[in-house]
Amino acid sequence: MKSPWMIAFITAGLLVVSAVAQDGNAQPTNSVVTQERGSSENGEHTIVVNVWSKAEREGPEPNKVSSTFATAGLNAAFKMELTERKIENSIRRGFPLGEFWIHNDLAEVDDALQLAALSACNDADQQALQELEKQSTRLRSWSDWLINQNQHLALTEYYISSSTLDNDERFQNSVACTKFLVSMLSSRTLAQANSCL
Repeated sequence: MKSPWMIAFITAGLLVVSAVAQDGNAQPTNSVVTQERGSSENGEHTIVVNVWSKAEREGPEPNKVSSTFATAGLNAAFKMELTERKIENSIRRGFPLGEFWIHNDLAEVDDALQLAALSACNDADQQALQELEKQSTRLRSWSDWLINQNQHLALTEYYISSSTLDNDERFQNSVACTKFLVSMLSSRTLAQANSCL
């Protein structure tokens, strides 16, 4: 006849294993559950149960961006996307290019990037941050060029035909890269896109 202690212990062990298996987001643990009663001479034995979380079993995910950084990074990416849309709408509708608000928008992007940098806590976060910073530099370079051209009254083609903006490779790549970064941060998985190279 089995000892009541043995039955109680096995039941408790199964409950622990079941709880850990259901919690896919559990933090890594390497706890050892043991129960000792007497010696093998009495027919009683020691049972050792090792419990690992899902993260320990599968190993670390090097390409996974932390949720905290993803939130901060998305904020910066959305601000870049908004600036691109405002510039595009301004040109397509024939409104004067707003140098003041463009500089304000880019300053907000810089602030958002600083917050994202403070949220970076692993290698994937750092790599994603670098991609965001490169995209910010690309957007700033293109908008500075637009402002300079506007000051020299050289944006006539942009205002006359929308195809000029459609064929502006730097602008189209910038828009595509920003969309890609939004998608990447939403999935929290690092990836590469040709538009962001």
